[in-house]
Formats: sequence, C-alpha cells, structure tokens
Amino acid sequence: MRRLFSILLSAFLLLGLTPIANAAGEALNADRASTDFTASALNKCSENARFQERASAATTPKDIARFERYSKASCGDDGLPHLIIAATIDPYGALANRHHEGDVLIPAHIFIYIAGIIGWSGREYLRESKKTKNPAENEIFIDFALARQCLRKGAAWPLEANRQGRNGDLREKDENITLNGPR
Repeated sequence: MRRLFSILLSAFLLLGLTPIANAAGEALNADRASTDFTASALNKCSENARFQERASAATTPKDIARFERYSKASCGDDGLPHLIIAATIDPYGALANRHHEGDVLIPAHIFIYIAGIIGWSGREYLRESKKTKNPAENEIFIDFALARQCLRKGAAWPLEANRQGRNGDLREKDENITLNGPR
C-alpha cells in the first residue's frame, strides 16, 4: 500500500495533476495586489523607455555590446532585464514561455550534468582505488592515470547511474555499512 501511494504521489507531482483550490464567494485580502504570475508586465527591452535611457548612457564598446544583447530580453518597469521562470508541465506553460529556455532551464541542466560528472568521477575513483593493494595511498597521492580513466567514465554518469540502480550496485548493502554508537 505504501509503495502504491508513493508511486501515485510521484506521478501526480510529475504530471502536475494536483487539484486547484478555488474559493467561492468574496476574496480574502481583497485590498492586496494579485500574486498570480503574469508576464504581461514585461516587454522587450528594445521597446522599454527606461532600458533605452540606460543603454544610451553606455560609453564603452563592451557596455554597448552588452546592452545590445540585453535588448532581446524581457524588461520590467524598472528597465532591467528579467528572467522568466515558470512551470513547463502545465498544459500551456511550455508554449507561453517559448524562447526563454536559455534563461534558466539550459544553464541549470548543464550545471547538474557537470556536477554529476565531478561526483560520479570521484565515486568511481574511490571504488577503483579500493581494488588496489593500498587504497589509502591512492586517496593521499592521486593516481592521475586512474583519475583520467574515471573522469572519462564520469561523462556517462546518467546512463551508468540508471544501469547501476537497476542492478542494485548503486547503493552499498546495509550489512557493509558500519554504524557508530549503539544499535
């Protein structure tokens, strides 16, 4: 039953099928501004007066090039470029926020991939160094040939993690874990 509940919960969260709460009647806190996300307050920086004012003050070629690049972004009333971050799972979220993948989505995936390479390579290095006759020495004095080999293996970490997760090799067995203190 617990497994079924966790599978259903994961599926609902993944698909975004959580019910929306609609309050009937007079709205609470009617004097406050709406907190709903709307991109209508943003317009292209090239059409924003405050941004154009700031861009005209640029003097160096580097600043001029930067303002030219930012002119394609979305600016708010303050004349500053804004990132658009919204859920892409809901029915129209992916279509409404097209051409903003480079704001956060792509850099975030690149960061996670590179961090995964570093972590997986370190894990692989420790596992491979345990197979040598003196593994503690490999932790103090790094074997660069082994480290390069593990770094190459680290590039395929998503596939390897999936394969090892299915085999049961991803986690150490409970009986191999030492515990400090009372059991």
